[in-house]
Amino acid sequence: MIKNIILSSKYKSFLIAYSGGLDSTVLLHKLIELKTHIPEITIRAIHINHNLHHLSKMWSKHCEENCEKYQIPLVVKNINIDTNKNYSEKELRIQRYRLIYKCLLIEEILLTGHHMNDQCETFFLSLKRGSGPTGLSAMSFQTQLGDKKFFRPMLNQTKKTLESWARNNKITWIEDFSNFNTNYDRNYIRHKIIPILEKKWPFFLKNCFRTTKICQEETALLNYFLMKKIKKFIKDDNSLNITDFKNIKKEICTAFIRMWIALQKIKMPSYKNIQCIYHQMIFSKIDANPKFFLNKHEIRRYKNSLYLLKKKSSLNNTLLFWHDKNQTLILPNDLGYLTKNKKGIDLPEPDDNDLINIRFQYEGNILILGKKHSKKIKKIWQETNIPPWLRHQIPLLFYNDTLISALGVFVVKINNSKKKTWSISWNSNIILNHQNNFVFE
Repeated sequence: MIKNIILSSKYKSFLIAYSGGLDSTVLLHKLIELKTHIPEITIRAIHINHNLHHLSKMWSKHCEENCEKYQIPLVVKNINIDTNKNYSEKELRIQRYRLIYKCLLIEEILLTGHHMNDQCETFFLSLKRGSGPTGLSAMSFQTQLGDKKFFRPMLNQTKKTLESWARNNKITWIEDFSNFNTNYDRNYIRHKIIPILEKKWPFFLKNCFRTTKICQEETALLNYFLMKKIKKFIKDDNSLNITDFKNIKKEICTAFIRMWIALQKIKMPSYKNIQCIYHQMIFSKIDANPKFFLNKHEIRRYKNSLYLLKKKSSLNNTLLFWHDKNQTLILPNDLGYLTKNKKGIDLPEPDDNDLINIRFQYEGNILILGKKHSKKIKKIWQETNIPPWLRHQIPLLFYNDTLISALGVFVVKINNSKKKTWSISWNSNIILNHQNNFVFE
């Protein structure tokens, strides 16, 4: 498998995640052996010291000596941890891969020593969580770490096979005794569950691996057809058109919602949350504006579309003074900036003594320039198709306490006896076009 990856890949540079344990040590030696036949490949190793064990420094030293012996460049990185905190396997994994990603060179592929036993353990962890086919697919041979390629070339080999290979080649490795602590779910599965199943059914491990492969293939097939069908429901602003969802089978709708969320590159909600999103968003009253929170994001419905948005802090009480209109004014919440610009929005020029300020909330009636009758601002937002979550993100320009403009939406009719104007540009990832529909860059 390792040889096939190297021969089939246009890339010839590899970074091995090297802990010093059995799996990564075998992987390192297999690459060293392969390099004698394919000298053009380059190998580096990276060791992440979690500093969780009193032997951590000794393990790092072992990795350094082993790499030095075979002239393999080694990067050692330390995770700075709070010794008073209990870290989950997931938290440590995220920190570990974050460090590894930063060390990957251009066109360098990450290799890890995951094997068939690891795959089976991951399958059981997903089973425990009540995962569907995607979760039960466990780990894939090839995946992405950000924009980098990530291979697990020994996924089809058992731990016993690796142990046998290591002993036959007189290779030494580190035993991390925390791997025997069955208080951790993975270790419990490894030492308490899988051995019993293997004793009863010696073929169990390979069949478990085959099941993950089947789940991967079925998931890939489902996603292929979903991508073809979902295109007509996704609008130019990446919102999901749910106009016809009440007439489509529930299972298809929830699959579309999952696919739409997956395309946004955020963590997939649980099965239960997907069901809640479906019922809240599809069957709420037409004039309702339901919302569903997902960690740092939220799903909102506006009219007949769903929007996935990053949570933003409230700006209702924000007041920004623009003391020098010749200087750029930076807006909060990543809303961009305001600048004086001849190509911008034409507005009445302030008097010399006016305090130019920006707010994000206003209550009351407004007479828009070019209109005959005043209206409540809520009515204006509705008529100009500004969704509720954007209404307090649009900069409102004031001179002293007088509202002048909701930038990009309307200009207020005021007494401008001097007839002098100036122009402002709002540079933001929110774009309001001439029909006042909104899109996101």
